[in-house]
Parts: sequence; C-alpha cells; structure tokens
Amino acid sequence: MTDKNQELLKELLWDLRTREFDDDTGFDDLNEEEAEEHDEMDHREEGQFWTTADEPVERAESPRDYESDNERAPVEPVVSLFAIGKLCRYGFDRERSKQALESCGGEFGVTLEHLLHQVYTERYGQEALSTAGLSAKPMDECLNQRQEEALALAAIYGDRFQERITNSVWVITLDALFLTDNIGKSYSANKNGGKSSKRICQFYLQGRGCRYGSKCKFKHQAPDKDLSDQRGPAQSGISSYSRPEYELEIRFPKGNCYPSQAAVVAFSTNDESIGAAGRLSVTERLFGEALTAARNTEPVVYTLVSVCEDEATMKELLDVTHHKYSKPPPVVVPPASVAPPKPTIGTSKALDRSVCPRTGEAEGPEEDDDVPVENVSSVNLRKRVPNNPNLLQENAKMCRDFHRKQSSKRFQSMLEQRTKLPAWNERDNILDLLDGCQVLVVSGMTGCGKTTQIPQFILDASLSGPADKVANIVCTQPRRISAISVAQRVAQERAESLGNSVGYQIRLESVRSSATRLLYCTTGVLLRRLEGNVDLQGVTHVIVDEVHERTEESDFLLLVLKDLILQRPDLKIILMSATLNANLFSEYFYDCPTVHIPGRTFPVTQFFLEDVISLTRYVIEDGSPYMRSKRQNSSAVSWQGGRGAPKDIVDTLGDDMWNFMSFTKKDFVKDSIPDQQLSLQELTVRFKDCKASVLKTIAAMDLDKINMDLIESLLEWIVDGNHSYPPGAVLVFLPGLAEIKMLFEQLQSNGKFNNRRANRCVVYPLHSTLSNEEQQAIFIRPPEGVTKIIISTNIAETSVTIDDVMYVIDCGKMKEKRYDASKRMESLEDSWVSRANALQRKGRAGRVASGVCFHLFTSHCFQHQLADQQLPEIQRVPLEQLCLRIKILDVFAEQTLESVFCRVIEPPAVGSLDVAKRCLQDLGALTAEEKLTPLGYHLASLPVDVRVGKLMLFGAIFRCLDPALTIAASLAFKSPFVSPWDKREEANNKKLDFAVANSDHLALLQAYKGWCNAKKAAHLSGFRYCRENFLSVRVLQEIASFKRQFAELLSDIGFIKEGLRSRVIERLGSNGSDGVLEATGPEANLNAENIHLMSALLCAALYPNVVQVQAPQGVYKMSVKGAMKMLPKANELRFLTKSDGCVHVHPSSVNYNVRKYPSPYLVYLEKVKTSQVFIRDCSMVSVYALVLFGGGEVNMDMLRGQCVISLDDGWIRFAADSHQVAELVKELRWELDRLLEDKIRSPSMDLCSCPRGSRIIRMIVNLVSTQ
Repeated sequence: MTDKNQELLKELLWDLRTREFDDDTGFDDLNEEEAEEHDEMDHREEGQFWTTADEPVERAESPRDYESDNERAPVEPVVSLFAIGKLCRYGFDRERSKQALESCGGEFGVTLEHLLHQVYTERYGQEALSTAGLSAKPMDECLNQRQEEALALAAIYGDRFQERITNSVWVITLDALFLTDNIGKSYSANKNGGKSSKRICQFYLQGRGCRYGSKCKFKHQAPDKDLSDQRGPAQSGISSYSRPEYELEIRFPKGNCYPSQAAVVAFSTNDESIGAAGRLSVTERLFGEALTAARNTEPVVYTLVSVCEDEATMKELLDVTHHKYSKPPPVVVPPASVAPPKPTIGTSKALDRSVCPRTGEAEGPEEDDDVPVENVSSVNLRKRVPNNPNLLQENAKMCRDFHRKQSSKRFQSMLEQRTKLPAWNERDNILDLLDGCQVLVVSGMTGCGKTTQIPQFILDASLSGPADKVANIVCTQPRRISAISVAQRVAQERAESLGNSVGYQIRLESVRSSATRLLYCTTGVLLRRLEGNVDLQGVTHVIVDEVHERTEESDFLLLVLKDLILQRPDLKIILMSATLNANLFSEYFYDCPTVHIPGRTFPVTQFFLEDVISLTRYVIEDGSPYMRSKRQNSSAVSWQGGRGAPKDIVDTLGDDMWNFMSFTKKDFVKDSIPDQQLSLQELTVRFKDCKASVLKTIAAMDLDKINMDLIESLLEWIVDGNHSYPPGAVLVFLPGLAEIKMLFEQLQSNGKFNNRRANRCVVYPLHSTLSNEEQQAIFIRPPEGVTKIIISTNIAETSVTIDDVMYVIDCGKMKEKRYDASKRMESLEDSWVSRANALQRKGRAGRVASGVCFHLFTSHCFQHQLADQQLPEIQRVPLEQLCLRIKILDVFAEQTLESVFCRVIEPPAVGSLDVAKRCLQDLGALTAEEKLTPLGYHLASLPVDVRVGKLMLFGAIFRCLDPALTIAASLAFKSPFVSPWDKREEANNKKLDFAVANSDHLALLQAYKGWCNAKKAAHLSGFRYCRENFLSVRVLQEIASFKRQFAELLSDIGFIKEGLRSRVIERLGSNGSDGVLEATGPEANLNAENIHLMSALLCAALYPNVVQVQAPQGVYKMSVKGAMKMLPKANELRFLTKSDGCVHVHPSSVNYNVRKYPSPYLVYLEKVKTSQVFIRDCSMVSVYALVLFGGGEVNMDMLRGQCVISLDDGWIRFAADSHQVAELVKELRWELDRLLEDKIRSPSMDLCSCPRGSRIIRMIVNLVSTQ
C-alpha cells in the first residue's frame, strides 16, 4: 500500500473511531423502547423501506443481531419507524403520523398525501380542493404541459431538480444559505455550551460492542440525561448529525389536472433547529400559491422555489410556534382501534386508497370491457390481499351474469365445442370426487381438455349456487406462454374479454380484475404470493398443472400445499399430469383418488429412425459431420472380433437377412447395448426386418448427434406430398436455440423452404426467449397450399397447443441442467428424452385429424434405452435459490433445511444441500444457524441466481449500477459472443479487441457499450457492428431487456429510485440506449466508468469461486545484459481451485493466451465439464478486492518474520508490506461489513449523503482503483 493511501486510511479509521458520524438509519435518537420495536421491524418492503403493508413477521429477524435474537415479534400492525421519521421531516407529529400510517396500510406516499389534504382543508376549506369543472380537461394536455415544465426546471436547477417518480413526484433541493448559516451557528453553540458527549465511545453508545474493551481511551458509559434527545416527538427520526437538507416536494395524485388543479406541495427538512409548526406553515403558504396559480392555469413550481428561497418570507413563516398537526392528536379511543379517517376529497383515487392498503387490482369492469395489461412488482405478489368488502355483491352479480350468458349464441357455440372434448365426459365424476375429498390427481393425454375444462367445471358449478360459495381458483402453469395462451382460450370459451372472470398473472405482468375468479399464473407467482399470504386466504381451489414436468418450483409447491391442507380443510387441491404417473402423486398426498381422462380418438401413426431412412431414402454422404468417428467404429466390435468379417457382407446378401443370420450362427444381441455401440452385423440381428441399405446408413451415422440433413430430407418428403397423409403444419422438436438457428438457416438455403421461387412454406422458431407477440405468430394458419413449419424447444411439448399440427418430428434430445454438487459444477447437456416425453411429443400431432410422428431414434432405443420419466429437476440443479425461498416462508423459517427437503416428493442428495448451505454462508446470505441475513432476505426477493443478485445489490450500493446490471443480465442469460466453426479464430481475435483488465465480464461490458453507441449512428449500424464483431443481436437485445427487468426489481425492494417499471424504462431509452442509465439517474452511476471497482464487485458476487494462478519455476535466458527471466507460456500456467485442483481456462476466454497476470487470482461464475474441466468466463481480481469483498474472516499471522493475511481457511494467502498495513486493511474490512449491513437493512439509506458511509465508500473505491 502506498504511503499516501496508508495516511488516508489511518485518518479515516481515526475519524470513524472518534467522531460522531450519522449512520442515516435513525438509530441515534431512539429510546430503548423504540429500539426494541425497530429490532422486530418487518423487512419486507415495497418501493422504499418504510412502505410495507405486509403482515408482521413471526420469526426473529433482528436487524442488529439476527444471529442471537431468538424471540419472536409480537403479532401487531407493523409501522416502520423510518416512515414515521420521514413524515416528521414535513412537520407532522410522531403519534399522528403513526396513526395515519396504520390507517393507510403503511403506504408512505398515500399517508403523506392524506395528511397534507387534512392540512389544506383546515386552512383553506373543502372548496379549495374541489375538482368541479375539471372533468372536461384532457389529461394528455395536462401531462404534456407538466413534461414541458419538468424540462424547464431541469434546465434551470440542474441536479437540484429530481423527478423521483415519472409524472408523479418532483423534488427540488432548495438553495437556502441563510438557513444553513443559522443551523451552523446553532449547532456550534449547542456543541460548546453543554457537557460534550464526544468523549464517550461511539461504538459503546450504539450498542455494537467496542473491540478495544478496557483499553479504549474513550468512556464506556451512558450519556447524562440532560444530553439526551430534546427534540420532542415531532422530530423523531432526524439525526443531529445529518447534513441539513431543505426540499420542496410536488406530488401529482392520480387524476390530478395540474396546472389547472393545484398539486400536492410540501416543504421538508432534516434541520432540527426548524420547528415542526414552522415547516407546516411554509407548506400552507406554498399551497396557497399553488391555488392562485391553478385558477389561472399557470405553472407554479418556479414561484414556489422563489418563496422558499426568500429569506424574509421564510423567517416569518418559520417563526410560527403552533400548528394543530405538529401536536399529538386528542386520544378518544385506544390507538389500536383508531377508526380510519375519511378522505377529504372524493375524486382522488390515490386518496380513496388511503383508507385501506392497495391491492394492486382495479375495480371489476363490465363483462365485455377489455382489462388492460398491468405491471405487477414482485414485492406486490408477497402482499397479503385484504378482504374485499364487496365480495358477496360481486359474486351475486357474477352468478346473475353467468345465468344470463348461457342463453347467448356465442356462449352456446363455444359450449358445443367444449362438450366434444374427452374431459367433458368426466365432468360429473370429477365434481363428485372433489365434494368428498380434499386432493384429486387427474391424468390425461394431451388434447383431452383437462387444462381448459376442469377449472371451468369447478367455476361453473359454483356460479350455479349461492353467492357465498363462488369458487376462487388459482391454476399454475410451468411457463409464461402457457399461462397467457390458456387464459386467452378459456376467456374465449366463456364468451368474455380476458381479465373479467378469467385472467392471468406472470412475473411483472397481470391481466385481472376484482371479478377474476379463475387465475392462470406461473408457479413462481403463486410461491411469491405464499410469502405474504401463507394460508392463501380467499382461495378455494389450487390446480397445479403439468406436475409431471417435475420442475424445482412445482415440487416445492407440492410440499407447501401438503402442509397447507392440514391448516385449511376447506382448500381443494387438484394435480394434473399429462402422463400416467398419477400413483406417485397420489401416494404423496395420502393415497388420494385419481381420475384418468383418455386423449382424443384421432390415431397418430408412429415412425422411428429406421422407418424415416426408408421413407426418405436418405443416404449419409462421405465426410458428413453426422458420420460415426473412426474411434466409434473401432469400439463397435463385431461378433467375429472385427478383422475377419467381410466388409460388405450385408451388401452382398441384399435383403436375405435370414440367410445371413444362419450363416453367422448368431441370433441374439443384448437389449442393454445401445445401437451406437453395435456393428453392422449386430444391427442386422437386432433389426431383422430392415433393409440392408437402411442398416448400412444407421451403422454409418453418429446416433448421438442430431442429423440436420436427415431432418431436411424428411421435411422435403412431407412438403412434396408424395404420400397418402393429408397436408398440415409440421412441428420439429430440437434441444435448444442453437440447434433451432442451425436448422432455420439450413432451410433458408434450400429452395423449397426459402420461398424465393414459390411461396410453399413458412418457417417459425419457437422458444421461451421470444416475446409474447412473436410467440403468438405460430398460431396463425397459413394460406391454403402453404406448409407451416415450427422449429421448437420442448416448450411446445405441453405448454403450447397448436391445433393445425399434423406432423411431429422428434429429434429425441432435450437440454437438461446437470449439477455435480461435489465439484460445484453445473452443465447444460443434451440428454435423451424419456418415454413420457416422447409420448407427449407424439400427442402434439393429430389434434383435429389423424397425425404422424417421426422419432429420430430407433424403435429399440424407444423400448429399451429411454427412461420412463425425466429425472426431477430438484435432483439435478443447484439448490441455493430454493433454500432462500424456503427460509423466506414463515411456515419453514424455524425448521432446518434438511427437515424441509426430506419431505419433498423425491428429495435431492444430501451432498447437494450441504454445498448450497455452504455457498449461502460464504455469500453472507445465511447464518450458521440457518437464519436469513438481511442480504439473504433481499437475495430471496430477486428471482435470479444468488450470485447475480448480489452483483445487482452491490452495483446499486457502490454507484455503478448500469455496468453491474449489464454484467448481471449476461450472467443470467448468456454471453453475446458467437464463434462460428469456420471462423472461430477470427471471432476469438475480435473478442480480444474488447479485453480490458484480464476480464471476460468487462470485455462483454465493452462490447455491449459499443453496440449501444453503434445504434446511435444509423438504423442498421447496430447490426453491422454485431456482424463485424461476432456478436448476437438477439442476445444483446435480451440482455437489454433483462437489465430493465433487474432495474425494476431493485426499485421494488428500495435500492434505487422508486416506481421504476421496465416498460417505462424502455421508453426512456433514446439513441440506442437501453434506458437504464436515463431512468436511474447520474447518482446511481457515479462510478460507472471505474473498471477496477467493477472487478472488485465481481469478486464480491462470485466469491468463493476463486482460482489461483501458479506459474512454473523461472526460466532464464542469457542476453547481452545478462540473464533475463522469460515469461512462461500460457499453457504452462496452472489454475487451481480449492476443491477440484487443476482446471483450465476455456479457449473462448480473453485470458486463454495470457502469459502473465498482475494479480494471481481469478473469479468465475461456473465450471463446465466437457473434455476437461473449464472455467468459461473469468475475471482477474486484485488482492485488495479479495480482502475487502471476499467471504469469511480476515486472519493475520506471522510467517518467517512477515505478516501474512489469509482468507478461506488459509487457502488464499498473501504477504502485507507491514503489520500496520495488515491491521489497517482488517479494520477497513470490519467497517465496510458494518456499513453494508446497515445499507442492506435500510435500502434507501443514502451512502453518498451519509458522512460515515460516503467516506468509507470513497476509501474503498480509492484503494481498489489505485493499488
């Protein structure tokens, strides 16, 4: 460490030790009783830390000492002390603020507007707030005027003007020097006038323990009573040591017609020398100015700022010493039963909601009205939905409407179609069984109608009864596209618009209303809802569809529901599976009854590989990439040992297989041996009825590869129509996006499919990364004579039904995540489908007539090689995110993870769970006692990998949000760099052009920035940029989309500007940008260009995935200047991990050919095993990044007279320049950990304005940037 940095660090640590810094958390001024209340504060926030409408958390989650606090919080309404403190800044009394927050459900914004309206009414009367005559004012015109004024204010006031919520909240920081001078004098006088508390140890005062103990030179005693807080109740929550801030806030409630109507305006400050009554008197004067301007339809903000910055006016207003709302309210009844105050303005929707917590749902529209798509935050999903007081009236209306609807022609037409489905025949049986049991398992082949009809059976039956018995059904789907498409279909069948009685909800998007009684949602949405409403109050039926897919989320949901039915005997559970494995689920739910629904009666002809080769007369060409390798041929040893067998014996015998078999005197091959391992002669034994030419082709093919040439030949055979099967759409199943793209491009080079000569075919890709609009294109029927070809992943296996599909081509492979817990190694591998998958794919053909299915594997493989069912996802993926989701549920909070996982339908291996726990503890998300830390709570709120989530949080904390979100999005999705087979070297060289700081992640960041800049130049320049630099446009677009979603998630949990929505962010983007930088503002990106800091944050997120770089012993070469040490070659370097030993840098990495690293440590996201164990994307990190951001304790030891700093049980070690440097670094790490804990507990704590936080952050940034 340089001498300058040592001096700076010593000065910082001394100041932290001796000076009274404000933590900006409001702890300093709390009495003992208030501190206890804060300790039990519910951390589940929305938007900002004080705005929560959740039920109280019943598990111990103390923000100060979450490891040792075992007491449970009392069950009472939770009102954040921070929210109370924030309202006190406006001048409102503490007790009055608390009551208002309780009546308004803890919503800060609604509460503030409610209190301000009371102040305005008290001073100016009810008529001043009247909206009479404003109904004719066009809202668009008002918004345009408002936006023009915002631009003008930004130009006048610069960074002092902030639009905190677009078109809703403006804040202007006032330049009131006369007020700042007064507080400076007042503070100085107070400081010198009394007995100083500076000599008392600050660590002791804060109750966090002083590490110096009896050796501390400051007093370890409580301050004198006369030095305690004298600010009174109205000033609670404002620290004596905060930098004085004076703000003018302008709020526009929903429906406000400013400038024709007065906005909600207020003055606020953290300056304790200004009385509460004075603050409210300023607010009253400002509203009077706003009323005057509104009568003339004039903008008023500039006038309001002038009033606030006029010294004479402000001194007169601030001298006021009495105000009704700055004093406690008269106590008529106990506070717990205070009746909610009535809103003073009936026309303001925002104020109407102030009486009760917001539910996020609109009022139920008329039957035929369209319900708009609504953005829904992930935090809102965890809110307990309050009881609907108009529930019975709405139910009664729905019953009447349903009775009338049955006579409509449209409804009768759809009902006639429904009765033709096989599920209709089981309607009465299913309803009877549900009357007598709590859980029912329904299995049915694809096309039987179980997904669309069974929920309707239940809903229709309830609508025919009394209003208090109307069902409220939630039906889960494994994918977004299925939730949306099924909901649309059911709404169509019910002759109504989507969002009325039937709606859907996926992450960040919802179409529903208060009248919705059948909600299709993804499994994750229901799990989020369970976090805040663990008993699913108000829900009568939960239907879990596609349980046979055995996703991680669905298996976990079954466990939650199994516990829930014991608490809710009235709750009905229906499990629906498309395969015949109903017994497994029935046994799990206490041998509940099962129902099987047969599929449609349309037969599907099934062909296998040997049949396909025969039909198409396909012959593999020499040199084809789909031929068996020589090594594979040599391993397929014939019955004679290989050498003595004649090469073309099958050709010479022709089709006379029986004569050949009698000649060889071998008539048996074990069924367990795969076709790939058989020689030509052995294949003739296994496939007795096949032609010799077919077997020769099979023997020459690499059966583990997907043969695109064969698929192309088969498509030509189907499209040409030289067969007896009717025309129809073709559905091709491939494992992933890369294979889809390969086949798509191959078809585009074929004249029969590219439509250059004649319009014969239309080809659509289908995968989960496509937008909803792009996915909907596959349902459009083409003109007569045109064949529709859909190339899809397994998303079309169960989640999507395309009615006009007549032909299915099943490649037999799928992408499957595999995880080796012992090595912490994850891989996405091509694996064979199960027999259940193959039957599902077969069922996609023939929905409206007889169909045909072509399996590109042999009939023997189908019978003897494929597994019956797919391995459950929970047994083959990392468990970190699921562990967090378990711990965030109150019902599991006090149980050990092992006790929870052992009750899953098919539990994962114990080793996988142990690795997940260790990883979460290394990240600081879980304590040794398996309690969630504040960081763990926030990571559980982010539906991403825990490492990606930590990078997002730290990017927000350290003010480099935009680059952190870019890298996080790429880690969550995939790298945009592509490497064509024929241009691999050129592609890798282009990637090296982006290399910076020996980091793949920073290279990706540079490439993304370059793409954004290129798009600014011209319309197609972005595409040219990608083509020249071997980048995928689609992946870059998806990264931009992920970034916007991640920004919304961070906004939801209070880490960045409140109220951000991904669609709004996208609209803010201009000239090629993704909109994130514009939406989050410059403050959140102060360090966005600091690549050293980004490397350090990568270390924080990816630790303990660390690689040591070891160079060989030095090799010297003689030169004219003497012996010179030679750099080692890149392949001579060794890369070691703690658990696996030696690994390799992937050839696609920018570090692949690096010969010398300035720092001998790399971090990586994952290891992948192919031919060797590779770390695919890695970044070099400095020693200081490891010490400051690495997990675990920092230890110091003396070794051979040198001070050694070690991490991770001594695996990471390095020498310090001196003992002093080691001590300084260790102390700084301790301070940083403490600061981060405070920030994560209180997300809206501003580290830039907090003196202590800003100095620590600056020191950290300086060290990682300069050392």
